[in-house]
Amino acid sequence: MKDIKFEDYLPFVKRIACKYVYSRLPFEDLIQEGMLGLWEAMQRYEPERGVKLTTYATFWIKKRILDAVNNENKQHLHASKLNEEIPSSNAEFKISENEEKLNFPDNMPHEERIVLSLSFEEQLTLREIAEKLNISREKCRQLKEKGLRRLKSMIILGFTSKIIP
Repeated sequence: MKDIKFEDYLPFVKRIACKYVYSRLPFEDLIQEGMLGLWEAMQRYEPERGVKLTTYATFWIKKRILDAVNNENKQHLHASKLNEEIPSSNAEFKISENEEKLNFPDNMPHEERIVLSLSFEEQLTLREIAEKLNISREKCRQLKEKGLRRLKSMIILGFTSKIIP
């Protein structure tokens, strides 16, 4: 069996993700979740069963995307309830000069970097980080989850450029 390049399936994943573009998740997040679904499908794929990889992967890609959309919808409902209780603030994310001891990818948003840095380097709780940044605890949790999802997908994409089923 010849090597399968993970990146060759990006247009396929994008085509599936386009169907969910009207959800609350940004398109980039939909693609990330779809690529995670593709990775899972490639891990489970058995070519001797006579099914094309794309046919098999469609289920796993949709599953990951739909799970992410459903989680976001649940979080949005909880967040809207919390937002009624917590006054919102348009806070600037400013931290001391040595805010980033961890090495983050260049394209990672600044807010996610700060939350992850405070969480893992300084071992602060979500409540402490939220107070320090003057944002709600729910917003802090969302930034942390999104940052971790982004790192996970970058790790998977970085280490699995070729997968042999």
